[in-house]
Amino acid sequence: MDNEKPSDKKFHCRIGIRFQSFDPTRCFPGRVILYRGQFMADKEVRPNRILIVDDVLSMQRLLSQILNDDGFYTDVASDGEQALDILRSKDFDIVLTDIGMPVMDGLALTRKVTRTMSSDVIIMTGQIDQYSYDQMINLGASDYIQKPFSPEEIILRVKRVLRERHYKNEAIRFHEEKAQSLRLESIGQLAAGIAHEINTPIQYIGDNTTFIQDSFLNMNQLIETLLDLLEAARKDRVDKEMLSSIEAVVEEADFEFVIEELPVAIDQTLEGVSRIKEIIRAMKDFSHPGGENHSPANLNNCIKSTAVISKNEWKYVATLELDLDEGLPPVRCNPGELNQVFLNLIVNASHAIADRLGEHTSNKGEIRIATRQKDDMAEISISDTGSGIPEEILDKVFDPFFTTKEIGKGTGQGLAITRSIVVKRHNGNIDIHTDKDRGTTFTITLPITDKETT
Repeated sequence: MDNEKPSDKKFHCRIGIRFQSFDPTRCFPGRVILYRGQFMADKEVRPNRILIVDDVLSMQRLLSQILNDDGFYTDVASDGEQALDILRSKDFDIVLTDIGMPVMDGLALTRKVTRTMSSDVIIMTGQIDQYSYDQMINLGASDYIQKPFSPEEIILRVKRVLRERHYKNEAIRFHEEKAQSLRLESIGQLAAGIAHEINTPIQYIGDNTTFIQDSFLNMNQLIETLLDLLEAARKDRVDKEMLSSIEAVVEEADFEFVIEELPVAIDQTLEGVSRIKEIIRAMKDFSHPGGENHSPANLNNCIKSTAVISKNEWKYVATLELDLDEGLPPVRCNPGELNQVFLNLIVNASHAIADRLGEHTSNKGEIRIATRQKDDMAEISISDTGSGIPEEILDKVFDPFFTTKEIGKGTGQGLAITRSIVVKRHNGNIDIHTDKDRGTTFTITLPITDKETT
């Protein structure tokens, strides 16, 4: 195959004696093609997208030419508001923005983008006496370029940010796969308990259904006998023998008992079906992958679902009380990840209570879960009446692989993952208050929504 140097948008390759022209951004799915001297799959060919934000037209053109010549796709905006409009309709890997612009400057744009969108931001400015590298990084930017700059520097900085972006996305993907794996592993570990929770209503549904079936057969026999009586009455042929047979059927079927118990059996059956539906719905809610993006979710529902599927873990050693603020607004979060957090803390609470009770499980402990809104934060507290956490290990409980449980009973990952999800993935906080032999309270605070989005 002979190859010509491709243009920015298309390249040519000769197959046999015919030339064909391809647009690398529009090749067929699954095709492997040659682009810029490398064989790659079509999904790898999509050029990285850069949004240039500058109110100087000549600077827009210069940056576009530099980046286009190196194979990047570019679009331009003249201020922050125009950039946000473009970002809402198109995905960009990097926003390359100046600081001083009308309507909305680059600093306000950076805050908006880094808090509410997935693009990385590179800030560029000639006002090096006013803005430092540390200031820009603390603002959320991925890099900071001082004007004037060379084309080589622009390309070098953009590629470095793209490389870090790739590593970050891979880390996020790994984290999500790990979190989903742990959720499913947790359900696997709880499977016996969940099966027991389902089996109990199944048993009385079966018993009640058998009772209803037998009662129906007796009632059917009585109805047939009464129909015979009706027919005999029409012909004036009712005798004592027929009346005696009806009395025998009524006595054998014990209809007074049936009339009293049949509504109860039906109510219990419907209650059992409802209980099974609740358990299955809770399992679906708990195990469903959350995806990468956060979305508004009802934390009270998340807590209720987790309490249902973990019931077999705590019901023998504790009662579980829910004090949920029904006025709590939806919280922007990853529900699947927070389900894992709630499960870890509920299971830990039940284990702490079991350790304190020992063999005396007749005196149950208590687990209490409460939610409330505190300013612009959602607060979730999970308390137990367990044995508490010794002060000397309190600063280690969130360390990976640290555990006080026996070998084979704990991996030391639960609280480490809990803290990572709350702090790193949700910009929240988790605190511990513990009293020896009186119990522990974990308090989680999460931002309800990003202020920049309101």
